[in-house]
Amino acid sequence: MGGIVWNEWARLMCLTAAFVVFVGGAMGVFQPFPAFSVLGNLKGLYALPVPVLPVILTVLGILVWVMEYPLIMTDYFNGPRSYMPKVAFYIPVAVLSMLEAQTINGGVYLAIGTVAYMMAVRADFLKQASSAGSFGRLP
Repeated sequence: MGGIVWNEWARLMCLTAAFVVFVGGAMGVFQPFPAFSVLGNLKGLYALPVPVLPVILTVLGILVWVMEYPLIMTDYFNGPRSYMPKVAFYIPVAVLSMLEAQTINGGVYLAIGTVAYMMAVRADFLKQASSAGSFGRLP
């Protein structure tokens, strides 16, 4: 598959993950349900009156959506140079979303989208290496 195909597939996966994390975080604010029973004992994450982790996940879901679906398509969000900062941001978001039961699916989708972005980086690197010629140097 080419680099643009991986990029588009990763973008759609991350948009889906952003929606699932946002909705799951909003549901978790009203009915918190940790993915592991050990997390329920932590008073900082699920304290009353507002559980902290679902609120953070709601904000992170909005941030992922803004990064993947910007109103103005700038070069920063479109080009291959923007893939690695997205990967660096999405890995902790995926791990955090797997700690809340309502957002586990979104975390898995975000992890799959992150792997697809890494494949897009690999495809772009291979395309640049093949266009460098027989000398093996990148332009």
